[in-house]
Amino acid sequence: MPDPELSRRALLGATAATGSALLMPDAAAAGTSEKAERPRVYLGTYTADGGHGLGVGTLDPATGTPTVTSWLTGVADPSWIDVSPDRRFLYTISESGGTVHAFRLDAAGRPTPLNQQPTGRGPAHVVLHPAGRHLLVSLYGGGAVVAHPVLADGRVGPASDTVKHPGTAHAHQIVVDPSGRWLLAADLGLDSVYVYELKEGRFRQHRQVRFREGAGPRHVVFHPGGELVYVANELDSTVAVCRWRAGDLVVGQVLSTRPAGSTGANYPGEIAISADGRFVYVSNRGDNTVAVLGATGDRLRLLATPSCGGDWPRHLSLDASGRWLHVANQRSGDVTWFPLEHGLPGPLAGRLPSPAVAQVRTT
Repeated sequence: MPDPELSRRALLGATAATGSALLMPDAAAAGTSEKAERPRVYLGTYTADGGHGLGVGTLDPATGTPTVTSWLTGVADPSWIDVSPDRRFLYTISESGGTVHAFRLDAAGRPTPLNQQPTGRGPAHVVLHPAGRHLLVSLYGGGAVVAHPVLADGRVGPASDTVKHPGTAHAHQIVVDPSGRWLLAADLGLDSVYVYELKEGRFRQHRQVRFREGAGPRHVVFHPGGELVYVANELDSTVAVCRWRAGDLVVGQVLSTRPAGSTGANYPGEIAISADGRFVYVSNRGDNTVAVLGATGDRLRLLATPSCGGDWPRHLSLDASGRWLHVANQRSGDVTWFPLEHGLPGPLAGRLPSPAVAQVRTT
């Protein structure tokens, strides 16, 4: 069975109203002076389950502590966020509304709405192409990938292409390879990763790489060296190590994200990699752990599975310094963070209440 939370949400369709956006001060952070030079934090949440909207704040690099200074309301279920490399624009999906939204960011990282566009049923992920000219969306509910042009002022245009995958497709994520030429689209429903090129705003399929039946590819991350790809499989709790070269993806080692003898349902959520490529991190929803894997050549080894500090770790991320691991625990409604020492998470350093949190993004 796929992730019950995501399946339910992605099939809601475009039924939720998306009113005008409003920045609401967070009561706990009222009066806090913002420092533009600090790293920024953005939180995606499920408003249908009590989330406050899109969280905006800062990160203390010395302690790893995130502080939410305001909540942007008006977007239903802004569960996934991407920020332009120059930190001038932010893009988010409305998972239940079937739309994509563009915001301009000021010097302190506060968003001002630019516009929105319909994108399709049940979007699960959005990414800005590194060239900055296209926004790429994965439709879990619609089983498709979508390209939107991005205008010079940061606004998002109507879709330039939508490609529906066949059968019981559930497109979950698109990532761009280091060259910027190739797109990898993980489709959980088809046990496949599609390789595309984007030509003048249209997808051109290059490969469909099939994984073992019942794997459920969900999220993908490239090794910093660019020659390896790691794929988190949601349905069988594994990570696949793949060789990558100029559009060709070859599946190699597949190993579990759980210790031997583990029982009960478990659904890996997010996958991340350290800047030096030595450690891979996967959130285990069900076990409520973070799988820490050591990378040597084209092999991975499960090193540890410490607690995520909450319930249902939907997302995790590393800060820019590589010193802190942040985890978004959807069901317990909090963001937890841990110091990283030699790649391994230390004791729980703190907890930030955030109802129905789906993503924690630091930039």
